[in-house]
Amino acid sequence: MELLVAGCIAFFVTHVGISSTPLRSMMQNTMGAQPYLGVYSVISFATLGLMIYGYGQVPHVDYIWYPSETAYKVTKVMMVLGVVLLVMGTMTKNPTQVMMDKAVEEELAGLLKITRHPIQWGILIFAIAHIIANGDIASLMMFGSLAAVSFFGMLSMDARKRQEDSEHWRSFMTTTSMVPFLAIVQGKAKLSLGELNWAAFVAGVGLYAVIYWLHDMISGGVSLF
Repeated sequence: MELLVAGCIAFFVTHVGISSTPLRSMMQNTMGAQPYLGVYSVISFATLGLMIYGYGQVPHVDYIWYPSETAYKVTKVMMVLGVVLLVMGTMTKNPTQVMMDKAVEEELAGLLKITRHPIQWGILIFAIAHIIANGDIASLMMFGSLAAVSFFGMLSMDARKRQEDSEHWRSFMTTTSMVPFLAIVQGKAKLSLGELNWAAFVAGVGLYAVIYWLHDMISGGVSLF
């Protein structure tokens, strides 16, 4: 359990403590943008790896609630949404992503009219789905850390981008929303289904199918059937 706790703390602190504070700008100014990105990536993967390794070493016997068929069904539905958002977000030019700032000058893409943080929402939904399905303390710690980093990451990115002195950024932040569909409901953006990347949607569904069929191998023996 000690490794899992250490991994969760390290993962949360290095993400929120660096990217959400002035330390990020200090490191970029000192090291340069590219070296900073390299160091930050290594730290991110190392802390994530420690968390996953620690999670795999813990016996999952301390339950807050017991897994149920209903919980599994809810998780399967959420996972479809989460994986599709992850894939579509990855295949969409998004100025909030690393090294894609120039994309803010391009026409607003369909998915970004739904939310400017599709990847973060995909991770958040993925994490919450696994908390619901498992119900044990170890899962709450690991997937709760993922959820917290994703949620606070969206808030942090928005706070940084609102400080950008650019008409493109002001327009992007005004016509998009962090909360899915909020900008559309408020009339700030209009979405046509034809604008969405349906090839990315199909790829997302396909990836979910692969995860579904191979879940017992990926998760160490926990089948989705």
